[in-house]
Amino acid sequence: MRQALATRLSIALLAVVAVVGAATLLAPTVLRDPPGYAGNAIGTWAVALFVAAPVVALAMRAAARGSLGARIVWLGGVGYLLYQGILSSFSLQFDALFLLYVASMSLGVWTFVAVLATIDIDELAAHLPQRFPARLVGGYLVATALAFAALWLADVLPAVLGGSRPLSLRGTTLPTNPVQVIDFAFTLPASFVAGVWLWRRRPRGYVLGGAMLVLLLIESVSIAVDQYAGHRADPTQPSGTVALFIALTLVGAVPAVMFLRAIGARGAKARDTSVGV
Repeated sequence: MRQALATRLSIALLAVVAVVGAATLLAPTVLRDPPGYAGNAIGTWAVALFVAAPVVALAMRAAARGSLGARIVWLGGVGYLLYQGILSSFSLQFDALFLLYVASMSLGVWTFVAVLATIDIDELAAHLPQRFPARLVGGYLVATALAFAALWLADVLPAVLGGSRPLSLRGTTLPTNPVQVIDFAFTLPASFVAGVWLWRRRPRGYVLGGAMLVLLLIESVSIAVDQYAGHRADPTQPSGTVALFIALTLVGAVPAVMFLRAIGARGAKARDTSVGV
């Protein structure tokens, strides 16, 4: 029952993402934002359509076959789509796709909850990988959370103390930076807590930690692409972050692959054992 609900919601979410992604790429004039920011949005939805959506679809299919690791990948992929649904709903100028942005956000919330409900913590606890470097990966998540918190605070605090606007808002019509809002409120605390739980080898740390590894990996790809697209649309936009996030993608792929191999191997052994019995 839970699996069926999560699958139906995911299909609906993927359908909305497909429509928004295709409309944004094929008819970019639908966007009413400044060229650079519109370019960012085009890059973001390209990644949502061609990277995140296939990840969710493939993970959903593997989860239906009993893969525990796939459920965690599924959760992380949906988390990324939720992130982008929130970002588009609150940062893009009102346009013809507004209701679809909100639909992607709403479906993202309910799909995330539904997928989370399909993960059996007791089952996971019984098959935790003993040789997995949980402290190393947990430390990576904590360090990532602290590094981005410091980066955003370096932008926000001088503006707060000086009574000015943060540098990240210059050239935009935004009242606040929605990325900072989402990160301060959800992404960075989730990464930090997941890292601490993984350090302590708590089962819930494997669920949240694995999902965050997937989300952050796709987000690194997304930022590299959207910054490149934004620079192409408006050459005055900085492009230095493209190389940085390509590097972060390569770095982030290492713990993500390690995690998925460890969870996947344990899940496969558990299924083989149950079949043998």
